[in-house]
Amino acid sequence: MPTYRFKQVDVFTDRPLFGNPVAVVLDADGIDPDQMQRIANWTNLSETTFLLKPTAPDASYRVRIFTPQHELPFAGHPTIGTAHAALEAGVISGASFSQECGAGVLPMTATESEAGRRIAVEAPEAVLVKEFGGEIEALSLALGATVLADPTPAAMNNGPVWVFCRLESAAAIASLKPDMQAVAAMSREHGLTGLVSYALLDGDGPRIHIRCFAPAFGVPEDPVTGSANAALPASLAHAGQLDLLGEEYVSTQGTELGRDGRVFVRVLDDNGRAEIGGHAMTVVEGVLKV
Repeated sequence: MPTYRFKQVDVFTDRPLFGNPVAVVLDADGIDPDQMQRIANWTNLSETTFLLKPTAPDASYRVRIFTPQHELPFAGHPTIGTAHAALEAGVISGASFSQECGAGVLPMTATESEAGRRIAVEAPEAVLVKEFGGEIEALSLALGATVLADPTPAAMNNGPVWVFCRLESAAAIASLKPDMQAVAAMSREHGLTGLVSYALLDGDGPRIHIRCFAPAFGVPEDPVTGSANAALPASLAHAGQLDLLGEEYVSTQGTELGRDGRVFVRVLDDNGRAEIGGHAMTVVEGVLKV
């Protein structure tokens, strides 16, 4: 029976058992896609990744990313977590490298901070899919809170497709009790990964409080979502409100699930293209026998 090195990594945190866990299977070239999907369903985490030899000449490695039900071309916390596992396992080294995935070859960096190594990725550019100005009532009913009309809720695609819904306050975000059946039905109807709720924060701490719901993909609530945090600036840029955030800021997510993650965001241009980063910690290590 073949065995594969396996790590479970908590991402967007410098503390074990916080952030968002991802399962990483290393040296996975011998696993076929159907088996990858079965493994992802078995781990039952929001994502499971498979580290492969690159096919692009300028890539350091290749990764395939699976939810319990589907493969994704890109996702943020699996990207950070896979890079952490690859660095820790000695598959790659250095401060700069690149990841090949379904969204292309993405530049990445690893830098040291007071809280340990922080890994960042230049996320794929998020593009507008459609506005949901006519669906504000349906979005509000699905989320269980009033969605603001300004900026107009909009679906952005950077691999996953998220609809961004601004709420009035962090208190409104924290008290959300979405109707998961309604969120899933709306996601399937419009070809969405899920719904994102967010609010702007004042003060010197995190600038954004965000929650992401993707029950149609088997993930009722994602603890900390890199792809959504990477696409939010593009959503605001589309609405002409990118200046609300600044060039660099921190997003908080997962508090309501006891995960308390932090995403470091750097806006790269006026279109809202973004780099996202964070810390990661390995909490499980061993071999997978399949």
